[in-house]
Amino acid sequence: MKATFLAIRSIGVEFANRIFYPIVIAATILAAILVGLALWLTTFSEWWWLLFFPIVIALCVAFGVLTVVKLTIRSVTPDQTKAQKQASKQFVDKLQRLAEVTGTPKIVLLFRIVRDIAAPREDGFITSLATDTLSVKRDFTAIQQSFKK
Repeated sequence: MKATFLAIRSIGVEFANRIFYPIVIAATILAAILVGLALWLTTFSEWWWLLFFPIVIALCVAFGVLTVVKLTIRSVTPDQTKAQKQASKQFVDKLQRLAEVTGTPKIVLLFRIVRDIAAPREDGFITSLATDTLSVKRDFTAIQQSFKK
């Protein structure tokens, strides 16, 4: 596989994992609150079961989507040396600062990154972030060169 695509996947996997776990934790807490609230409401009247079942279906779909995202992240993770992993982590630190400046929501970032690592392109999301800033571009080139060896 081309070094550029391996670098994009390495960076994308690190970035996606950093965003994925907080989303899963927040979704789990929200799910517990919604199910608890819906169950509490069913103690007042059986009509509240009409609310409970759509909530459960929506939660099943949400956790199904999160499972597919995690399996995609896991399946596209490239083999990396310790130095490549460290370089990717440092690069993602810079990308996260850039993403925070733009104010992009984490869930949107996660799906754009997963799309980028599942089907890497030369003009994808990570590449466009990497080439927008000169210092980030140098780091991206260094990671790309490490995969050519």
